[in-house]
Amino acid sequence: MSSIILAFSTEIDAERTHTLESDYFCQFIDKDILEHERELFTRKWFDYRHMTVLQATGAYIEAYNRVYKRIYAQEYDRQRAEYIAPLNFEGMLGDLKRNGTPKTKRKFVGCWRGRQIADWLCMPYDIYIDLAFTYRMRWWKQNTMPQPTQLYSEAIVEKIVERWEELKGSNIYVAEHPAYLVQNYQGLPHQNDYHEWLFAQAMSRMNPPAYLADFVQAHHLPIDKVRARLSPEQFEVFERYLE
Repeated sequence: MSSIILAFSTEIDAERTHTLESDYFCQFIDKDILEHERELFTRKWFDYRHMTVLQATGAYIEAYNRVYKRIYAQEYDRQRAEYIAPLNFEGMLGDLKRNGTPKTKRKFVGCWRGRQIADWLCMPYDIYIDLAFTYRMRWWKQNTMPQPTQLYSEAIVEKIVERWEELKGSNIYVAEHPAYLVQNYQGLPHQNDYHEWLFAQAMSRMNPPAYLADFVQAHHLPIDKVRARLSPEQFEVFERYLE
């Protein structure tokens, strides 16, 4: 498991993908856009914090493809949706390595910018893209699906922010990466941020001790942190929910 924990080191990831990052994003992404990445690294959804920005953009493109096909099936043609391939990340990088066509550059930058918005909102990419498509399609009059550059207008993002707040109030969101399991806790900033996320979700509910107990039993939250956070009376209630 130590390799999983070490994946949170930006230096290690930078060495592993140095060629890709130098060849691609520095050439095709404006410096003004790149300047946001350092701050976004501490804001993005937790499952992406071990990734470099290029890897995260690849994850965004994978999510885009999944959502695109599902919505295409709903809105246009269910049978055809099984065979369409909206974006090919590796093919896109290969084209960019050859200096890239204007169409490839436009889509790549569009995915990069969309990913940045999702990162700023600390949203899983699938959820962000699903909402972006949903709101965009409300005004969509064309026979083709919206492209990556059309999923982060100010009007769409405002609606996404509003809906994301509603979703966080009605659903529980937890990370899937093994580094966030209690047995892998090393006191890293990203792990501590995740614990604060869990506390915030629990405390916004009607019965916080019950949700905290669920997080502890799922090995997402150390019980020592719960003990330190709650009053003796609250902790006693919390213990009743532990199996």
